[in-house]
Amino acid sequence: MRDRLLSIFEQVRQSPRAPFEPERLLAFLTDPPAPEGRRVADTFAGRRRFVRFMNTIQLESQICFTLEEWDRGFSLEELARLVAAKIAKPDQGLRLAKQRLDQARKRRVVDPMKFGLLTSPFLVLAGSADSWPARIAFALVWAGIVGAVAAFSFSEVRYSRELLSRIAARAEQERVAGN
Repeated sequence: MRDRLLSIFEQVRQSPRAPFEPERLLAFLTDPPAPEGRRVADTFAGRRRFVRFMNTIQLESQICFTLEEWDRGFSLEELARLVAAKIAKPDQGLRLAKQRLDQARKRRVVDPMKFGLLTSPFLVLAGSADSWPARIAFALVWAGIVGAVAAFSFSEVRYSRELLSRIAARAEQERVAGN
């Protein structure tokens, strides 16, 4: 398990094959590493790498992390033990993946609406601008923001479906093998 996690880590991190501290594994997803006491997910670049790392682990291992586990910092050994424990309980992962998919489906509708309302001043500016190019520019900025949020929401649903499908297939294999 440890070797598998290291392989994923090397694929995702900013500087592959650079030295790292196994006790602060996640901090070394970026270069330079996140300082002691800060999480790698506290920056945009770090968050992107962190999410890719965790999502890849979930898909390849056919497990689902809880929200609390996403917020924790892990050493390499702690993460390997956690993944192994989750692999041993596919039904728990199946329940979590179903919850994750339900939440993603709700956010697919709510998030674009929320960002549409939050960025509505762009529409007000578009309506009150004196020139047509300014009106079009403000409307396009608003549409771009809402469209980007919608695209992200749809990709989250797609990922959650894929994760649920993989976990369900493994859980079914475990049931068949157990009979």
